[in-house]
Amino acid sequence: MTDLSFYTSKLLIFVILFSAIVGACCTTLDYRIRKDLPLVTKDCFCSFCGHALSILYQIPVLSWIFLGGKCHYCKRKIPVRYPLIEAGFILYYCVTFFIFQKHPILYIASWYLFFVIFLLLRSDRHFKSLFKGLAILCVYHIVFTTVLLMILAALSMPAV
Repeated sequence: MTDLSFYTSKLLIFVILFSAIVGACCTTLDYRIRKDLPLVTKDCFCSFCGHALSILYQIPVLSWIFLGGKCHYCKRKIPVRYPLIEAGFILYYCVTFFIFQKHPILYIASWYLFFVIFLLLRSDRHFKSLFKGLAILCVYHIVFTTVLLMILAALSMPAV
C-alpha cells in the first residue's frame, strides 16, 4: 500500500463519517422545518411516540438497520426515506471526493451546493426555518472544510 492510498483511505473514512452526519442532520432539519419545530434542541426524538433517542439510536443508516426499521420504544416503522437520504448523502459525498480529489475546493463547493439544493427542494413555504437550517449546515461544513484543509496541508508538507 502506498502512502497516497493510505492517506486517501483515511480521508475517505473522514468523508463517510462527515457525510453521514450531514445526511442525518438534513433529514432532521427537513422534518423539523415541515412541522414548524425548533431546529436546535437538546434531544432527538421519535416522531411517533416523542421518546428522546439515545445516541445509539441516532447513528445514521446503521441504527435503522439494527433496529429493523422500527423505533426501539414504540415499535412503529421508521420511514425508509430517512436512511435512504442519509445513504444518498454518503454516496454523493464519496463520489465527489473521488472525482475532485485533486481539487478539494471543488468537492467542498459541490457539497455546499448539494445540501442547499436538498433543503430548497424539500422546504417550501418555510423560508425562515430554511435559512436557519442552511446556517446550521454551513457551520458544519465550515468546520469540516477547516479540518479537511488542515489534513490535506499536513499531508502535503515534507517529512521532517
